[in-house]
Amino acid sequence: MSQWLQQSAIPAVWISLGPQDNDLMEFWSYTIAAVNSKNLQFAETVTPYLLSLKSGAFEPFISAMIRELDSYSDELVMVWDDYHAIDLASIHASVAYFLAYLPANIHLYVTSRAEMPFPTARLQTTGQMVKITIQELRFQLAEGIRYFQDCMGLSLSGDKIAALVDRTEGWISGLYLAAISLQRSGNYSDFIRAFSGEHRSISDYLFQEVFSLQPSEIQSFLLETSIVDRVNGPLCEAITGQANCQELLELLEQHNLFIVSLDDQREWYRYHHLFSDFLRRLFRQRYAGQSKELHVKAAHWLEEHGFSEEAVEQLFMDGHHHEASTLIEKHLQNLHAKRGVLYRWLRGLPEDCFTGKPGIQFLYVKVMVETNELELAQARLRLMEDKLSDPEWKPYAGNVHFLSAAVSFYRRDFRRANEYFEVFDRHTPGGSYIQMIEANSYSMYFDTLLSFFHDLHDAERFFSKWIKVWEGRDNYPYVGFFYNTYSLLLYEWNRLEEAEVYAERVLKSACMQPYALILLSATINAARICQAKGDSAKAFEWLEWVKPKIDSVDKRMFMRRIEAEKANLSLANGSFDERWLQTCGIKHTDTIPPGPIKEYLILASALMEQGEIDEALQLLEQLYRLADQADRTWDKVKVTILQSMAFYRKDDRTNAVMKLEAALQLAEPGKYIRSFVDEGAKMAELLREYIGHRQINANRKSTSLRYARELLLLMSDSGHETGSSGALLTKQELKILRMIDMGLSNKQIAEQLEITAETVKSHLKSMFRKLHVNSREQALKQGKEFQWL
Repeated sequence: MSQWLQQSAIPAVWISLGPQDNDLMEFWSYTIAAVNSKNLQFAETVTPYLLSLKSGAFEPFISAMIRELDSYSDELVMVWDDYHAIDLASIHASVAYFLAYLPANIHLYVTSRAEMPFPTARLQTTGQMVKITIQELRFQLAEGIRYFQDCMGLSLSGDKIAALVDRTEGWISGLYLAAISLQRSGNYSDFIRAFSGEHRSISDYLFQEVFSLQPSEIQSFLLETSIVDRVNGPLCEAITGQANCQELLELLEQHNLFIVSLDDQREWYRYHHLFSDFLRRLFRQRYAGQSKELHVKAAHWLEEHGFSEEAVEQLFMDGHHHEASTLIEKHLQNLHAKRGVLYRWLRGLPEDCFTGKPGIQFLYVKVMVETNELELAQARLRLMEDKLSDPEWKPYAGNVHFLSAAVSFYRRDFRRANEYFEVFDRHTPGGSYIQMIEANSYSMYFDTLLSFFHDLHDAERFFSKWIKVWEGRDNYPYVGFFYNTYSLLLYEWNRLEEAEVYAERVLKSACMQPYALILLSATINAARICQAKGDSAKAFEWLEWVKPKIDSVDKRMFMRRIEAEKANLSLANGSFDERWLQTCGIKHTDTIPPGPIKEYLILASALMEQGEIDEALQLLEQLYRLADQADRTWDKVKVTILQSMAFYRKDDRTNAVMKLEAALQLAEPGKYIRSFVDEGAKMAELLREYIGHRQINANRKSTSLRYARELLLLMSDSGHETGSSGALLTKQELKILRMIDMGLSNKQIAEQLEITAETVKSHLKSMFRKLHVNSREQALKQGKEFQWL
């Protein structure tokens, strides 16, 4: 494969895989980095979508990759070498999805010692896959004869070559190893006779033959440097203590001693994997007493040169867990983003490695929370709480209580969360770094903290309490999360002026602005408030204003979130640009990860706007299942409202009314308002239809008509009027209806309102049309039903 690529004119990228790459994010991160070497914009565009892999959902990320590869005009070869090292099911599934949509100009080559663990039958039957197996690769007798006699210059008889080909089963590397041994052997017959005997491993036998022919200094060099996955001159010098290691590496390459150059500059090398396996087994036998020292030397060099992840992996070899845990703690900030790898390390550490290392324990708890292993997180925190009487743990008491508060909150035990926050606040009144971990990264595992409350009134009590405690403190950015949540709550209750106050607190705070997660949430709140107040231009200005202020490694993800909000504003204004659907990186067919769903809700609204109602309903059904499984009332309200809108647009009035009733039942205890009002005129029409339906079925006991009528009145007051098919009255029409109720004539109404009698008649006609009535008496009856009078 390597030789063919060197002869090919097609640009190629090569990804060497090993057991350490059994991590979904790690696997695709390396693939991105490789492709980026040929297309410098690739990583910048695709990397933001890696976040979806944290929870195992790969469709949004793969879709982004496919879209970007599709825009690549040239041909490109991608090689995944030694794919047999990958055994993670989620990687196999993501690869299958990737293959299903791979552009025609991208060619994927996979080398493996095992059958492909993902479906390939369709690709083979459609001629999109060529499979080269051991049957095609192995040498037949004629090829063996040509190889030994012509290539290796060995005068062997046909019988002897036949024995070698038979014993190696035509494996070219085996024949090559045998040829090397024969070239240096004085007796061909003895070697072939011994070689034809019973051996546990043909590769071990042949490697041993080649290895034993090397000078002792080369043998030592090979064994000692085999402990690392890749080597260069300085690293080899650090491990072996020898000088001129770069020359030794180049010498090994010249002698074809199973060493592979990894770059054009011939700086980095690796050993052939089979040879490396052989060397490591021999190393463990011969260096049993020195292995730890050499692994530590390698780890120190790797750490000093910025390869902290490889340094930790080095220490995990042969179980140097204590040294590994020390290194992890030392480089927590750098390693924090490596969630999958970090979790694997922490899982692999014996319990005594956590002793005296609270930083690692805190991070372990946070990782458990992110993976929703709340019971495990709580159990570990209890162990920490038991240690707080020890003097060495007392300085960390605040952090333990903060994490306990967070776990209690996510478990919806708000009483315990309050208690832990109170103890945390006593121990750490100035706050802790633990509070702000990931506040500047796109770590949105849910859209809002309100998702954890069944009743928004409980949320109001919780957040207002802690805002009062923390709002007066200088340089306390953590309160920004609570400001944003409280602002969103007030917005939902249509208390727009108050909501604006809390959004502005964040936007005017110097200590909160560096944290992109806090800043973005406040900006989105401010934009929504402006839109609700009728100033859509200012709403768009806010979303543009925040873009240059986002300073984060996840900037592209933040930009994507901003573009989604802009699309949402456009939908509300009736000016939706369908180009967002092509650039958003998500589709209605995605397997949606548990976590934030706001962008998918916007996608559902956009699909409805495009007339793709069935696709929107398919997406919303999946979103509802997710919200229901997580028992998040906030999300269920949002999804169910959109379901009612989708059925209404589809002219399926029965299901539309049924879904609206379900949404009202979910929303009434928390008194949701904006979730309904922001759907505009069509929601008003549907509310009117629902009220009419309930009046006909008056015996049914379900959501109160009062709540539906309150929402309808609010929409009327907010200017969300409907057309001829609707039922909302303008403010002027409501005044006229109330004057009719007072017994005033058209002329008296005209005098009171300082308009002409003809204008009064015009208003009456409009009112009758909207209420589907033909007389003043019928209009008054409807007005009383709606409690407008």
